[in-house]
Amino acid sequence: MSPPSILSLPPLDPTLSTPPLRRTALNTTITASETDEHLYLLDCSSSSNNVRNRSGEISLTTQPATVKLGEIRAERVVKEMRAERVVKEMHLSKSFQGARLNELEENERVIAELKPTIQQTRTKVARKEEFFVSSNIIVAFSPEHFRVSGSTVTRINSQSWAGCFTKPVSKGIHRLSIRTQANCVMIGVLDAAEYPEYLTREVYRSSKAAMMNTSNGYLGSAYKPVGQNTPPQEGQEWSAEADLEKRTLHFFIDGVQQPHHFINIPVPLVFAIDACVKDVPIEITFWGETQSHVTFEGTGYNLG
Repeated sequence: MSPPSILSLPPLDPTLSTPPLRRTALNTTITASETDEHLYLLDCSSSSNNVRNRSGEISLTTQPATVKLGEIRAERVVKEMRAERVVKEMHLSKSFQGARLNELEENERVIAELKPTIQQTRTKVARKEEFFVSSNIIVAFSPEHFRVSGSTVTRINSQSWAGCFTKPVSKGIHRLSIRTQANCVMIGVLDAAEYPEYLTREVYRSSKAAMMNTSNGYLGSAYKPVGQNTPPQEGQEWSAEADLEKRTLHFFIDGVQQPHHFINIPVPLVFAIDACVKDVPIEITFWGETQSHVTFEGTGYNLG
């Protein structure tokens, strides 16, 4: 059977002259109406919303959204800001706690390092309070080594050398004079900051001590003799005179100036008596501020 001729086909229905509508996939788009704050969604979910009429126009229906665009954006921004703030606060909190922990650990370390120094200072203060006897000329001494009564100092044992001291002085001219039968006594001055260390040991050990031995007339410091004056005889008065302005220390026997002396002595200072002979009293015949008795320069030895 031969195919029908195109001329034999029935005429087309005029109502179908417009091609039928073919649905295409449309992306749902959010837009804002000019007359309303609400969002509108283009709803393309059913064929009733997309109908091509005879003139070829497409009718689209819309429905309002449930939230406002400004509210969505504001809520999102607030959430992001809160989340960011929480994160920052967590980091800051951890950083602060870490810094605080490091600070506490450092404080504990410093305190541990300072404990020996603090204890030594407390010991020195206690020793000062123990050894100071303000009613005597000699105001700092060890009761285990010396007996002090007014102007008389006596060693009560002979285990080793030990020092006893006047109060500190920092200006003017001061003089200390003694008389004794002992042949193992030294007289001189010591840096005021060092005397607690020499309450139970030999003052002559210190490099900041300027001493003279009454048994042989030797001047020395830190076990180093630097010169020799005339040794005093028994019963003679032995004096040490310090000029704190000129920083000199001169020696006298019965008021006669000796040729050898010290220069650059420490200031402030204490006068010191260093003794090791037991039960031989040392009488202090003078102590206090005075006028200079120096009449010539002599030979000076630098203590600095």
